[in-house]
Amino acid sequence: METKLKNTYKSKVKEYWMGSDIYLAHIDNNTPFTDTITKGIDKKFIQFYFCTKGGMTFNFNNGNYKINLNDGFSFLIYNPSLELPLNLSINSDSKVTIVFVSVEKLHNLFSDNNIRAEFLNQTKTQTKYYNQQNISTTIRMVLNQIENNNLNPHFENLYVLGKVYELFTLHFSESESNQKENCPFLDNEKDAKKLKEAREILLENLNNPPILKELSEQSGLSEYKLKEGFKQVYGSTVYGFVLDKKLEMAREKLETGDLQVKDIAYEIGYENPSHFISAFKKKYGITPKQFAKQA
Repeated sequence: METKLKNTYKSKVKEYWMGSDIYLAHIDNNTPFTDTITKGIDKKFIQFYFCTKGGMTFNFNNGNYKINLNDGFSFLIYNPSLELPLNLSINSDSKVTIVFVSVEKLHNLFSDNNIRAEFLNQTKTQTKYYNQQNISTTIRMVLNQIENNNLNPHFENLYVLGKVYELFTLHFSESESNQKENCPFLDNEKDAKKLKEAREILLENLNNPPILKELSEQSGLSEYKLKEGFKQVYGSTVYGFVLDKKLEMAREKLETGDLQVKDIAYEIGYENPSHFISAFKKKYGITPKQFAKQA
């Protein structure tokens, strides 16, 4: 099991082995290309996938069977009678967190804490299982914490292990009770919805985004909740989010080949094209002109 992921391009990959029964990998394909990730997986493992940005395609049975997973969805799969090696095509500008846990380990965790779950009953009878569901705000926060941790390497595995247990707890408790999405940072579900509304306001006004005070008034959230909410839930500052989306727009415009780099820079709000070029290269590892030639 302790073999590294194989990929065709240069996605950012962080892997953690926590004993022989739990594995986690975070993959950030910040390249402008689709990346292919492969890995052999033993049948004893339950596979979890959490897509927090972009999208991806799972290729099974030599590509004859495909499953798509988009931003905001998780995917759980288990088949004790069939090898399911990872063959993942991850789109450009996409992120996924992968967790593998042995069935025995998960059973022990739940039984030790007197937890009953419908899913575990199915695995006990060696029944294959497939589930796709929305990623709640609470789970997204945990995934952001895993991705953005900068702990001393001596403590990093222990920290990630704790977060993996938290993911299991949230995933299965939400599956069992069908709880509505809610964010513990925010006061209540109503505020969580307001944060989503703020995000939609920004997406609709990328070329002329409101200042923080205006966004606060339009969404009904305080400036503090906006700043902290974006950081916790979306893993970015408010204007970091705007910049990210603008650069995605720029990439799409470059793919069409209809506009010059300087025209795209002005169109998405940059007064100085050189600043746009620097930001684009920082995000994608390639200049806009180089990307346009390869698109």
